[in-house]
Amino acid sequence: MERELKTCSAKRTAVVSDSLFSMDGDYADVERLASLKRKYGFLLILDEAHATLVCGERGGGVAQARGRCADVDVHVGTLSKAVGAHGGFVACSREMKRFLVSRARGHMFSTALPAPVIAAALESLRVFADDPSIRVKLWRNVDRLNAALAKSPTLATMTQPLVSPIGSIVVGAPEAALAASAELLRQGFHVPAIRPPTVPAGTCRLRVALSASHRDEDIDELVGALERAVKPPRSRL
Repeated sequence: MERELKTCSAKRTAVVSDSLFSMDGDYADVERLASLKRKYGFLLILDEAHATLVCGERGGGVAQARGRCADVDVHVGTLSKAVGAHGGFVACSREMKRFLVSRARGHMFSTALPAPVIAAALESLRVFADDPSIRVKLWRNVDRLNAALAKSPTLATMTQPLVSPIGSIVVGAPEAALAASAELLRQGFHVPAIRPPTVPAGTCRLRVALSASHRDEDIDELVGALERAVKPPRSRL
């Protein structure tokens, strides 16, 4: 990315990134982005959709977890994932807010969120603040799934260690991913098949997303179902 920044001739540049990527569950290098921002002076926009209420001391996302909130100009998030409501939000300075309210098409031609949706989102935030055990349980589930996958001779070679509640089992061909997803659904698990153009050709995968509501037995049974449904991709050699 620095090569593009060096050659960019625009008067004002914006760099936009997810903080927690949705397919592999890995993180953006927020420290590196902050360092580049100080060097090149661009506007940094961070999408915390998958990290809100998951990462950070107060659930503020990856930037908060890494102590880089002050380096981010615009935090974008959603109310439809961990919050369990609908819609989204932008957290920014008063000056940026005035600019977005005046110029953003999505704001000008949209109506406000319904009051019940806002009430539900506020209640989710209250529950999160009052009961930290919810997030503790979520990360305990991540550890449990990690340990179970590592012990599986079939699955260990098809996964990377989970660093977030999102994980992928790479199966290769789209037909294999669809067949495995259908078999998992038959066994009672909704694990969607992810195919191009969402991921590169040859890297089709099953995407697992954990929540705090999953029980230990749910995770153990999921791993058993994966072992029955998934076949390792064939070598190209």
